[in-house]
Amino acid sequence: MIESLTIKNIATYDPVDGVQVPDLKKVNFFFGYNGSGKSTIVKYLYNLSLEENLKAQQYNDCSQIGYDETTHQIIVFDENFTEVNFNRNPVLKGVFSLNQTNAIIDGQIATEETSINEYNELIRKKSIIIENVATDKRQNQNALLEHCWRQRNLFATFTKINLIHSGSKPNNLQEIKNKLTNPPATVPTITQLSERYQLLYETELKQINQSVNSNLYKELRLIEIKLQKLLQEVIVGNEDVDIAALIVKINARSWVETGVQYVDKTDGICPFCQQDTIDDNLKEQFNKYFDLTYKEKIGELVALQTDYKQKSEAFLSNIISVQNEFNPNNLVSNIYLNLQSHFNNNFITVANKIEKPNERKSLVPLNSFQNDLSSIVKEIKENNKTFSELNTNRTNLTSDIWHFMASKCKSEIDELASKELKYQSITNLANVLIADYKVKINASKQSIEILRSQTVNTKEAVDNINLILRNAGFDGFEIGEKDTVNNISQYYLKRQNTADGNPIFKSLSEGEKNFISFLYFFQLCIGTDDIQNNGNKKKIIVIDDPVSSLDSQALFVVSTLIHNLILRKGDNPKADKKLLKNDKISQVFIFTHNLYFYKEVSFDKRPICADYWHLRIIKINNKTSIKGEYNKTIYDDYSLLWNTIKELKANIPTTTSLNIVIANSMRRVIESYVNFIGYGKDSWASLFNYNQNDPSYYIKCAFISTINDESHKITALDSVYYQKIINEQPQILFDVFVEIFKSIGKEHYELMMDEQIQP
Repeated sequence: MIESLTIKNIATYDPVDGVQVPDLKKVNFFFGYNGSGKSTIVKYLYNLSLEENLKAQQYNDCSQIGYDETTHQIIVFDENFTEVNFNRNPVLKGVFSLNQTNAIIDGQIATEETSINEYNELIRKKSIIIENVATDKRQNQNALLEHCWRQRNLFATFTKINLIHSGSKPNNLQEIKNKLTNPPATVPTITQLSERYQLLYETELKQINQSVNSNLYKELRLIEIKLQKLLQEVIVGNEDVDIAALIVKINARSWVETGVQYVDKTDGICPFCQQDTIDDNLKEQFNKYFDLTYKEKIGELVALQTDYKQKSEAFLSNIISVQNEFNPNNLVSNIYLNLQSHFNNNFITVANKIEKPNERKSLVPLNSFQNDLSSIVKEIKENNKTFSELNTNRTNLTSDIWHFMASKCKSEIDELASKELKYQSITNLANVLIADYKVKINASKQSIEILRSQTVNTKEAVDNINLILRNAGFDGFEIGEKDTVNNISQYYLKRQNTADGNPIFKSLSEGEKNFISFLYFFQLCIGTDDIQNNGNKKKIIVIDDPVSSLDSQALFVVSTLIHNLILRKGDNPKADKKLLKNDKISQVFIFTHNLYFYKEVSFDKRPICADYWHLRIIKINNKTSIKGEYNKTIYDDYSLLWNTIKELKANIPTTTSLNIVIANSMRRVIESYVNFIGYGKDSWASLFNYNQNDPSYYIKCAFISTINDESHKITALDSVYYQKIINEQPQILFDVFVEIFKSIGKEHYELMMDEQIQP
């Protein structure tokens, strides 16, 4: 059990030293007015019972000695207990379940069921995502199939080629994908493919036996080199001859050279001016000027000219023979015309050089046609190769057509492949999440089954509560069982002569709800909640103001039930007086601000455990202090009034001189008591439930009227049955006072007066 408490730095308890409550007993009565600090202790004790992660940090400075959560179970009745244990069904109005454990389990099951619904909703959403992904994937795949199929239309004019897979779009796509696995370095254009088709299918191919004569080409090039050398050389006569200066001066070398040829034929007559001017000396000078070297160079030029012309004609003839056999796109014809022009221009250049050997000339070399001539040779070779490898070339063309189509589809195929990776990733993740959600759903279902097995069977408690209600005279309502949800019984409150389906929970007063709640708390205290981990634990019971708004009937039932909790084990041996009869209860704390209840519940004439202590909680200047002792010393005005009546009765006056004091004390006691138990606010309320047909009713009415100094008259018979109070014997006042308390609170009278009322 808890041996001591230190309440510190919380509410009105000192933040430095706190308040120590040492030497706690098995039964501890705490009395304190509202706001003095009782609930702070109750909440701290409740906080001790919570799991570590649920404990409030505000109690960190408080401490205790003796509590062991492994062997003790703290159960608390306070304003929160009713709300927690009477778990209202949010769907079925007026229906509730008993027991905090069941309420918690019901909430946990509801949470698990909510989780299952949430996971099922998540599964639905993820399944929709998978379906949407599949739909999008299917649409993109179909679009790709169509795109790849349309590429075949580009070759619709290739009528002599039958592309495979003409009846299957998927196979067509697969063929394209196969081509993409080993693409060529370069992909031919549609124009190139069309030309190749025309060549391989629409052109009549044959073997070409003619070609460019490379030997003639080489010979012509050698002649051109020799000619180019002579053409660049300045060829002149002997400069030492007297006439040389004149010839050079007038630039008449060609003119003179031509005329010299006719000198011998004219017998000294100048062939130009027809005068007799040519003599032997002049002839000799002409011969010396046009010496052998000069003549040799000119002769070489003429010889090269002749050879060049012959070979060029042969070369042109060779080109013509090629043209006659092979002339694709007039390629050879065009080159022939260009060569013909080329040679003619070179002939003129050589002729001009021969005419004017002293002038430098230049030929256009034949190698300027090298590329053109090579193209002819190449075309012929390719033609012959194509002809010799026709089947292979046609196969290659078909393959290149597929490569071309593949190149046109590559970006779309790559894009879809990238999307499919995302599709797969999304689908895989969704499936993983769905699998995880299903695992969690199964876990929640298993948790629900486990939770259902942990619920408390409250039927015994309900039966006991109904029995107590009947035995205590509460026959206006009882607890009925409606149905079972999640293995938890659902209850409702029903009144007599009310249909079972008409719950009246909301019609109950707070006092009635509080009373039923306490009756259930009592069942927990005596062991109807001993399941699982709490089965072997000793109970520490904490009760906080259980009778704030109860009437006298409920007040004394509650007091009696608490007395049952704190009964001593026995009287023999003597040590048994200090032991609790219920060995499952380790300790009881009772807190109240209600003096009536405090006196009733701690009444020392009852066989309660002798190991008890009285503690007074006081707040002065907003600081709480606690004082304790064995005997009750808590008095108030109400207690003083009872003490006054008790002392006067012990020594009843022989005269009527104190009748006014006695009557006034009795009036104030009756008014206070009926106000507390809920009968009314004045002394007349003590007769509220009294049988008006009973003759003593009028005597009591007269008594109430008289002690109120005739301020409230009930009937004209008052003076008949009861004379003026000042003239009555004091004993009559005491007798009627007892009779009234027989009706409104017999036990309370016996407690306050410390005497038994005789039948």
